[in-house]
Amino acid sequence: MGKYARFPITNVVGDLVAQHRDPDEKLYASLELNQVAFPKTGMVVSQTPLGTAFTKAAPCENGMWVVGDKAAGAINPPAAATDAPIGIVYTTEKEYDREHYGLQRFGRKIAGDYPRVGLFGIGDTVTTNCLQYSTDNFADEAALLAALKKIDTTPLYVVPGVGSDLADASAKAVPEIVKAAPGTGIYAKIVKFYTVPNGGIGVKYQIIRV
Repeated sequence: MGKYARFPITNVVGDLVAQHRDPDEKLYASLELNQVAFPKTGMVVSQTPLGTAFTKAAPCENGMWVVGDKAAGAINPPAAATDAPIGIVYTTEKEYDREHYGLQRFGRKIAGDYPRVGLFGIGDTVTTNCLQYSTDNFADEAALLAALKKIDTTPLYVVPGVGSDLADASAKAVPEIVKAAPGTGIYAKIVKFYTVPNGGIGVKYQIIRV
């Protein structure tokens, strides 16, 4: 089995003004909703707390795929590719203080906190850098980025990150970029190798099956 790694999260603004930023500061994924139905259809889960997988060391991040099952009593990462209903975390950004602000610094929701989760429908399209990949599919980060530049001729897909071997228990909530569409379960197709709102690199994908 290959090893997993997170999609590179860059800090474009901070890199330009590095003297104003702690170089050891952890950056988090960001998200832009391009075209989604759930805000209008009401398919939003907002009154169910996060489960124990989300900790201060491994908080919930915008763009994560989670199981929006209210009856379970908690929002958790998917345990299997066929888990349902799958939704995306899109909690409102906010400034925590003058030293920690901006989309890439959001990621402090932990067990017991209440995220906002939009349940996916076919055709929903978002842009995010909340992604991971396996070396079974891409040898390294350079190979991943090279493949993303060729999606017009060789498509790539996004699936639940249930195979992740990353140490954080929340890692299975980070969707995975793969080379082949799965036979079952939710998946998306990558539309564009793009940028997230803060200017860092990201991916635009569209949900094909839920």
